[in-house]
Amino acid sequence: MDDLVLLHAFPLDARMWDVPGALTPSLRGHGEPDLDTVAAQVLGVLDERNLDSVVLGGCSMGGYVAMALLRRAPERVRGLIFVDTKHTADAPEAAANRHAMADRVEREGVGDWLADAMLPNLLGPNASDTVRASVRTMILEQRAEDVAWWQRAMAKRPDSTDVLESLDVPSLVLVGEHDKLTPPDVAAKLAVTLPHATSERIEDAGHLPPVEQPEEFRARLERWREQVGL
Repeated sequence: MDDLVLLHAFPLDARMWDVPGALTPSLRGHGEPDLDTVAAQVLGVLDERNLDSVVLGGCSMGGYVAMALLRRAPERVRGLIFVDTKHTADAPEAAANRHAMADRVEREGVGDWLADAMLPNLLGPNASDTVRASVRTMILEQRAEDVAWWQRAMAKRPDSTDVLESLDVPSLVLVGEHDKLTPPDVAAKLAVTLPHATSERIEDAGHLPPVEQPEEFRARLERWREQVGL
């Protein structure tokens, strides 16, 4: 899968992926908060690896970055995987909540308060203690400046309906059965927006199926790639 690029969720890093052979960059914020900046970073990684076109996937925030990349260079993507993400912009209240968290991270740093706030929304009710501990560790090891930057960048992201409606590549939309942040009905709306989408639900998972159900995630991914010839 050396042509597969997977972009991680907030507030995690590349360790969330257990997909051998995939390119899984850790996203870093710098400058004015804008997901277009991170999309440029990802394109730079593709250039370094001499990857002209890839199968691009993203979970949650990673999906938003993938959409930003599609705005810049749609010719670099020949297949898409969207995991527990959405194509619409934040409502004003959601954007305000992101800015409030960014402000608190800058004041207090990344700590248990952030993990305690995020974990109930990230994981399904049956996630194992091992998974919960792993996700907590990832959250606690993030840089405060990145967490604040990511939140402000996500708060200003545009609606991507126009970009996705014009795509002529196969897409896979996956969603966890118990996702509270982008539930199955949101995934269904995303799938309808994509012209060539396969939409599937992963049972007994929340917002992070690649972490909660890694074997099932890999199986769905491999089966879809075989079906669409990628």
